[in-house]
Amino acid sequence: MGETDGKIPGDVGMSARQDDLEAIRTVVQRTASLLDAEQFSEWISLFDADGSYELAAYSTEIRRWMTWQLSDRPTLEQMLSEVGEHVRDPARRRHVVGLPLVEFTEEAAARVTTAFSLFRTTPEGDSSLYMVGSYEDQLIKRDDEWRYAFHRVVADTRLLNAFTHIPV
Repeated sequence: MGETDGKIPGDVGMSARQDDLEAIRTVVQRTASLLDAEQFSEWISLFDADGSYELAAYSTEIRRWMTWQLSDRPTLEQMLSEVGEHVRDPARRRHVVGLPLVEFTEEAAARVTTAFSLFRTTPEGDSSLYMVGSYEDQLIKRDDEWRYAFHRVVADTRLLNAFTHIPV
């Protein structure tokens, strides 16, 4: 086979990069699935120790970005540990996420953009679209694990029919 042993020149490390790509896409899919199942401690484990979460939307009326929530990991842990103590929307939520678009920015860092829709189903069985938007994330790889350095939810929907303090 010669010096390349069947490999395409310049293709060194592609299988490792493919593994990273699949691992990042799994993080995004797990985000949706863990939030839907309200497994909050597992969801928080997807964040790096210094990671943070933001929920933002652009206001056409004031022509600027609004940050509805900006929390670091310890704040998220505290907030979600108290969910059971608050009055909350009884509806179930279901995320539908698109295929994450991954751009590697460094060997162990990536920018990821993913479109999502979030549906809400009341206890009576009435389902409706709750929110549409995108995740604009920065992930880092530490100890062979990809985690959120910054998980940003950009909401296209600004008029919500039920408030929730549970992350999107």
